Amino acid sequence: MAQKEYDTFILTELSQFPEDQEMEMIVRNLMPADRRYKYRSFYATAMISKSESKYPDRLWVRLGRGQLQEKPWSIKIIKEVNKFG
Repeated sequence: MAQKEYDTFILTELSQFPEDQEMEMIVRNLMPADRRYKYRSFYATAMISKSESKYPDRLWVRLGRGQLQEKPWSIKIIKEVNKFG
């Protein structure tokens, strides 16, 4: 299975961001099957790591003003969360 790519915005200090624990966050799928849905944001329960290889998919991290971090992190999407249902 090919590695998927996501991105997210992190508004806290990166050094204090929790790793390796389930958390709810907003992510964007950068590689959807239908390209019309590229950049669609969704809520997900996920686990992330600053290590690029710990989890199966790649996560690009952006700071509050959109600055992209140099190195990607890794992410494991556990499930999508429907906040509007």
